[in-house]
Amino acid sequence: MKEKLSVQDFCKEYVEKRIENTKYQPDAIENFIRDKLDIKEYLPFSKKREIVEMLVEKIVVEEDGIKRVDSVSQFLAFIVTMVASHTTLLFSDKPEEDYDALSQCGVLEHILAMFAKDYSEFDALLKAAIADELADNNLNVIIGKFLNGVLDKLDGVGDMLKNLDLSKLLGTNINEEEKAKFFGLIDRLNK
Repeated sequence: MKEKLSVQDFCKEYVEKRIENTKYQPDAIENFIRDKLDIKEYLPFSKKREIVEMLVEKIVVEEDGIKRVDSVSQFLAFIVTMVASHTTLLFSDKPEEDYDALSQCGVLEHILAMFAKDYSEFDALLKAAIADELADNNLNVIIGKFLNGVLDKLDGVGDMLKNLDLSKLLGTNINEEEKAKFFGLIDRLNK
């Protein structure tokens, strides 16, 4: 197994050596990549599932009960995770800069092409997992969450209202039947 190599060092060497495919060396870029890095063209399904679950956890955020995806973060996290899990490249704590370095020197698409089938499978799995995670955003679920929140706030209000003098709240013309209906409504809301 080859040693891990930082993205910045890899890109620096790639640029310094002026690696390019030519008529006489049509596979120069791929040969350079394979010489410097171990490439895993396929990861087991269990590993894919683990990675996809980690990505979903990272990129799906919930705000005010609504789940959403930051698409820019999703794109960067997906590319970085794919390259890191399929190669021996080490990403820094500034993945945007590492992504820029790989893209700018023109080697990113060549690296991704080396495990293109796995990349496509990951992409499909991630899209399905995100759709599953965002399914909670349908209108029924949102209304249900809202009503549960309202009911949580009302919990205990029924007991407090039973001790109120309803004539002060509703006027003096309230009869026993109307009081019973009112308390029945409060009891149903508390359940």
